[in-house]
Amino acid sequence: MKPLNPNQLPDWLKLAYFEIIQPKREIIQNHEFVQKMKLGEARKEDAKHYFAGLMWHLLDFGKHVSHLIQKRPDEVDHFLKDRSEDTDGDTELLSRIVDALGEDSNQICGSPWTYQPHPVWIQHDALLRSAIYSTDFSWKTGTAALTIGIESLVPSMIEPLFQACIENYGVASHQAEWLESRSGDEEKQHGENGFLILERFVDLNDQPQIDQCLFFIKALSDSMAHRLLESGLPQSPKNKAQVP
Repeated sequence: MKPLNPNQLPDWLKLAYFEIIQPKREIIQNHEFVQKMKLGEARKEDAKHYFAGLMWHLLDFGKHVSHLIQKRPDEVDHFLKDRSEDTDGDTELLSRIVDALGEDSNQICGSPWTYQPHPVWIQHDALLRSAIYSTDFSWKTGTAALTIGIESLVPSMIEPLFQACIENYGVASHQAEWLESRSGDEEKQHGENGFLILERFVDLNDQPQIDQCLFFIKALSDSMAHRLLESGLPQSPKNKAQVP
């Protein structure tokens, strides 16, 4: 498969790359939580809300990917031959970060539907599930949501947090292994896959499909760049999850 060249994408994917994803990468890099982590100014109590929410969200990540793969035609698997795909949320490795920051990862894994993450993680999780599992949407819509809306932003988000955990928060290298695995070139390939798949399989005359893909790319990338990172900032009572 050819490497990704954003300038050679069809116009709608150029829009997604240059006008949605690229600006979100800059927003993530300059976000208050990311900057506080890099400077060692974020409280562990606050940072653990972000990482605990991330772990909760990723518990079913492998199931999401498996369902999406089952929905799409076998031709996509052949198309992605020799390229890496993310098929596991790696919650065991991520639990080391959560425990190091003072949260009990066993509580999250053992009782995920009674655990209360920050509300933004619940909203993010529901949005992704709707794109992947809804019979109203094709596998192309789920691919747009997962691989472009989320995975194309993961390296930009994880790299500074990985460095900050090691340098400022006493997290040992083996505890931060999950973060390191999500900040390298292999992880960048996961996001690129989405652009390449949609370039190959979305009919340029199918405007409703294009509109759906762009809708979920924007919605999930907005969630990644804005709301999820806010879960790592000091929480006011009105922003905490409430038990009905």
